[in-house]
Amino acid sequence: MKPILKWAGGKSRLAPQIASAFASNCEGTYYEPFVGSAAVYLHLKAEGRIGRAVLSDANEKLVAVHRAVRDRVEDLLDALASLPTEDWRERYYEVREAYNLGPHAGPEHAARFIWLNRAGFNGLYRENRRGEFNVPCGKYAALRLPDAEHFRAVSALLQDADIRTATFDQVLGAADEGDHVYCDPPYVPLTETACFTGYCSLPFGIDEQKSLALHARKAAMKGAVVVLSNHDLPVVRNELYPPDGGFRHVARPRVARAISRGARGSAPEIVAAIGPLRRDVA
Repeated sequence: MKPILKWAGGKSRLAPQIASAFASNCEGTYYEPFVGSAAVYLHLKAEGRIGRAVLSDANEKLVAVHRAVRDRVEDLLDALASLPTEDWRERYYEVREAYNLGPHAGPEHAARFIWLNRAGFNGLYRENRRGEFNVPCGKYAALRLPDAEHFRAVSALLQDADIRTATFDQVLGAADEGDHVYCDPPYVPLTETACFTGYCSLPFGIDEQKSLALHARKAAMKGAVVVLSNHDLPVVRNELYPPDGGFRHVARPRVARAISRGARGSAPEIVAAIGPLRRDVA
């Protein structure tokens, strides 16, 4: 099942590889603390591999979109139908201004978010220091939105999910024996000039990367299986997710990237897994 949102670094194409990193179905709770477009969750749920799930993100505006899709999909479709289609380029900045004025909850918010996501440059979500969405208009031949049945199908798959705003440490702290966790954090940049920090107001630098790896290992010590994605760099392989720390490097795909101004083409990624670990290997 494809997600509704286009998302920078989205995992639609890699979802089967990521799913295979878990090796078995989830007997406990599935957690996804960087939910993004929810591509991996939707794949696993459609395959019948997970039951109860907690989907979360630090971006509360994104979380509100997933809640609206789950709870008020018909109202969302009505709100989306009221937004521009033929003259979408001319009215892009009008919709962007309305989005920034808020409120940032409910079907109208979700409709504007999804419309801007499809009409804006490369599906990028970026905010300035005032918390305002500032992505420019995309240069597409036409505005393409998912059809109503696609929305309804995704809504059906979200019915069992607890969708919340939370930080990754809160989520990983709750993971326990039999649970599965998938983490798709903002990536370690390939170059010093490629760092993207405008996803939401919270920064995600090397200290946060180290904290995530530490919390993943703690969850694994409690019996959870944690799978993580990142750029395939020496610092990631050897320092953040080292094999001698219990991490398994289960896949190293190359993925198309089209957002960085400096480098287009494919970028190397790594899918790592850890857990369950015995407590006596701490």
